[in-house]
Amino acid sequence: MKKKLEVISLMLVLLLSFSLIITGCGKSDEKPDTKGTADQTGTTTETSTTTTEDITAEHVKLKMYFLGEPQPDNEKVFAEISKKLTEKINAELEPAYLSWGDWDKRYSLLFSSGEDFDMIYTANWAFYSETASKGGFYELTKEMLETYCPLTMQNLPSAAWSGTQIKGKNYMIPNNNYFANHYGVIIRGDLREKYGLPEIKTIEDVEKFMDEVLKNEKGMIPLNVSRDNCEMLMRAMVMYPNERYYIAGGTTGTLTYDITDPKVFDLKPYYEMTGYVDFLKRMHEWNKKGYLSKSDLTTANTERFEAGKSAVRFDNIGAANTLWQMAKKDHPDWKIEYVNLLEGKKLGSAGFTGNGCAFNARTKNIERALMAADLLNYDPDINFLINYGIPGVHHKIAGTTKVGEREFLKVEAIDANGFGGISNWCFANAPVLPTESFPGYAELTASYFYDQISYHPLDGFPFVTDAVNTEIANTTPIIQEYIPIMYMGFNDDPEKTLNEFIEKIKAAGIDKINEEITNQAKVIFDAAQ
Repeated sequence: MKKKLEVISLMLVLLLSFSLIITGCGKSDEKPDTKGTADQTGTTTETSTTTTEDITAEHVKLKMYFLGEPQPDNEKVFAEISKKLTEKINAELEPAYLSWGDWDKRYSLLFSSGEDFDMIYTANWAFYSETASKGGFYELTKEMLETYCPLTMQNLPSAAWSGTQIKGKNYMIPNNNYFANHYGVIIRGDLREKYGLPEIKTIEDVEKFMDEVLKNEKGMIPLNVSRDNCEMLMRAMVMYPNERYYIAGGTTGTLTYDITDPKVFDLKPYYEMTGYVDFLKRMHEWNKKGYLSKSDLTTANTERFEAGKSAVRFDNIGAANTLWQMAKKDHPDWKIEYVNLLEGKKLGSAGFTGNGCAFNARTKNIERALMAADLLNYDPDINFLINYGIPGVHHKIAGTTKVGEREFLKVEAIDANGFGGISNWCFANAPVLPTESFPGYAELTASYFYDQISYHPLDGFPFVTDAVNTEIANTTPIIQEYIPIMYMGFNDDPEKTLNEFIEKIKAAGIDKINEEITNQAKVIFDAAQ
């Protein structure tokens, strides 16, 4: 789906498994237990210790695939992670990367080609259900988890296991963080002030700002967007304001669900949402006006804003704050501002399948890979490294702070851009706050993650694709072709293009996919009532 889609952005808001240090940040009073894991066989501590000692005798190198683009110091950080893993479990971690430009095409090929690797990022939008259903992931039993992931079993609630099952079996270790879906607009506030414009609050205000940028800034393309991230514009302007979310991802079916009421079962295609057609027309106008580059349909342009070549970017508050910190260091004359488009709205969540780590069914090192995942998630030193880089070099812990009645861990950025750029947030386990942030960041974080978030039985819905794999294979290329065209306005008639899109996906079997999604979702929903 997307994600670059969602993909991308969530990122830095989520981090760190220091949840025990943070008070008032729990999602529920539910005590962690292991109900819901596939195998109910018990394992004693004595057996676990003996098994661990035997298994760690030989040094191994674990290869894990992340999504994204590595930053300059990633190699140094993973070297530090490997040192600590070697000390604890006699293993090192070798990262591999799937670029945002083609990750969705390469992901399934890793499994079909039989590539030798051990671990991989996964999520409901990143082929979790599809890969698990096809046998690509290693099944995780309760006995395995108790033996090799004791910290994980202590920290994750039972809902994390029941909520990530495929046909009653577990294939991923989810992160312990219920992310609140949101996107807003990031702008160059210094340019807004230069033009004498008031505070930007609406999309119409954003348009006026882009008009001024186009008129006054020679060589600057107002909007930072590309085929890899244009889907987030639709979510920011249509889906999230409608208080809806994808039920099975952006390329698996076309259905969304109403996230506002856990007792309401309401599914509809995203192209039937209020304002969807108006959004397509708006993007067509933006394209005609020159807010975009003609090359945006074929190139990434993911850092045009950072390079000072664009003045508007859609993303989440974590990305906004990263840009704010970057500008403070590299462009002190810039003023980064975040436009909140979701005040008073309920926010949905990807659930526990929203971020996690899975294991290649062909791995020869499943025991050590599970041990590594356990430490990456819940060993304080290793978890800090995987989320924030080297202490004192990239970030450092700076105490706690209160926002309202909630207390958050604070992390100070030293060289935030030196490490990251990848889906390491599968090991992020609690929202934290930077020591420095754009005005209102802390309040938005508390509001989004605790006050506005809405829970629904269909959050993280694990769709089993077996019955419609052929239809998914037929519809996915059509969706991947048409979404960038429609969401960036590269067409002559938005409504005609939408009708062509719907006609093609229907011919390719979208109705059968949506029917199967609906049937499976109804079972889960009814069981929760």
